[in-house]
Amino acid sequence: MENPLQQYFRSPGAFIKLPSMGKFYKTPPKLSIDGELAVYPMTAEDEIWLKNPDTLLNGEGLKKIIKSCTPDIHDIDEVPIADADVILIGARLATYGEEFDVTSECPECKQSTDYTFKLTEILSNVKEIDKTPIVEISELKVYLQPSRINIQTKIAMASLEYQMMLRELDTSKTDNKKQLQIMTEYSTKLTKLNFENLRDGIIKIDMPDGNHVGTPEHILEWLKNITKPEYDKLQGALEELNKSGTDLTYDAECQGCKHKYKTAISSDPISFFA
Repeated sequence: MENPLQQYFRSPGAFIKLPSMGKFYKTPPKLSIDGELAVYPMTAEDEIWLKNPDTLLNGEGLKKIIKSCTPDIHDIDEVPIADADVILIGARLATYGEEFDVTSECPECKQSTDYTFKLTEILSNVKEIDKTPIVEISELKVYLQPSRINIQTKIAMASLEYQMMLRELDTSKTDNKKQLQIMTEYSTKLTKLNFENLRDGIIKIDMPDGNHVGTPEHILEWLKNITKPEYDKLQGALEELNKSGTDLTYDAECQGCKHKYKTAISSDPISFFA
C-alpha cells in the first residue's frame, strides 16, 4: 500500500551542474533537460551522520549523505571527486539556504575575520571538465579521468586507521619490533591504495607505435616501474583534475592589520556542515 504521506516527503531543494556532466560514470546519473542534477535537503538521519567525525573522516558518512541527497545517482562509488564537492555544496544549499559563513585567520597577525558567501554564486561558476587531460611521460601519452569517491573513501579509512593505530601505540607497552611491524603493514596498505588510485585515474596509455594500453594490471605494473619525477607528474595532474570544476578560493583582507591574502573555503564535511 502506498504511503498517503508520500506527497509530503521532501522535494529537491537545489539543481546543480556537475563538473563531469555525467561523464566518467558507468551508469550516468539522471539529469534534467538543462543537464542539472536534483539535490534534496538532508534528513534528520543525515544529520546524525554529520555528528560522527570518525564516520565522516573515513568517507562512509560522506557517501551516505550523497546517496540520500542525490537519489538520481545510481552508484555512489562512481562519483568523481570533483562532482562530490559540488554535490556537498548543493546539499548544504538545499538544507540550510544560500548563505555560508566562513572565519579566516590572518597569516600575519593571526586575527580572525568573518565572511559571508552565497552558495548560489559558487555553484553558478562550476566549470565543466570538457576534455580528458593528457600527460606525456617519455614517448607515452597518458589519458586521465577524475578519481572516484570509492577509492578516496578507502584511502581516508586507511589513513584514519593508521592515525588511530599510532595513538594506540603511543599509550601501549608494545615492544619496538612489533611497533615497527605494525607501522610497516599500514604504510604498505596506504602505498598500495595510492597506486590503485592513480591507476584508476588512467583511462588508457597511447604508445608510439599506435597501440593502446588499458589493462589495469599492465598500467599498475608500469606505475611501479617509472621514476619518482614521472610518478609525481602524473599524481600532480590527477590532483589538479580532482580539484577542477569549482573554485573555492577567495581574496581576504584582515580587518586588523589590513594584510591581503588568498585562502579557501574548506569542503571538509565536518567544517562545511558545522
